[in-house]
Amino acid sequence: MLKILQTLLEAGKISEEAAKIIDEDVSKTLKDLRDEAASWRVKYKELNQTYEEVVSSKTSLEEQVKSLDERIQKAKEEGKKELVKELEAQKKEKEELSKKLAELEKTSRTLRIENALSKALSAYDVIDPDVISEVLKAKVDVIDGEVKFKDGKSLEDGLREFFENKPHLLKPKGSAGSGAGNAGVNFGEDTLTAQLLRKLK
Repeated sequence: MLKILQTLLEAGKISEEAAKIIDEDVSKTLKDLRDEAASWRVKYKELNQTYEEVVSSKTSLEEQVKSLDERIQKAKEEGKKELVKELEAQKKEKEELSKKLAELEKTSRTLRIENALSKALSAYDVIDPDVISEVLKAKVDVIDGEVKFKDGKSLEDGLREFFENKPHLLKPKGSAGSGAGNAGVNFGEDTLTAQLLRKLK
């Protein structure tokens, strides 16, 4: 049982039945949060591995194609027509596979960026996470195996600076009124999303 519930129970501030119900509910919530966090860690690791594997395979294929070019040129110089034909067929096959890997690399890069942004943005209470994430995608990339801002800043430092310059994108702290957090946003003009996008530019 949680320590605070045990204290309240001993002080007679809460019944044993109520303490048991609250303890079970809180324990379940904490377990769900831990499971979710563990799931994100596994997913992030899998995405990183997938991206690295794709990049490695693509680089290897590009090197093989380059090597085939050299072998084809040498075979042509030696007049080995059959060998040239065979090597060119191998080159075509590897080039097609390389194109597919390039598409897969792009997809896995996007997934890795989306996952990293989602995880980093969860530390901020933003007005519209989806809109801000879309805008930030254009400002970050996978650099040296990590998702960073294109100017070299880490994701954490870049986000901190981003929100320092655009504090209106964060929900106000405390018990502000219903209109707080949308300063400068006119709901009569167009959608909130459209206005937020203009503010982000």
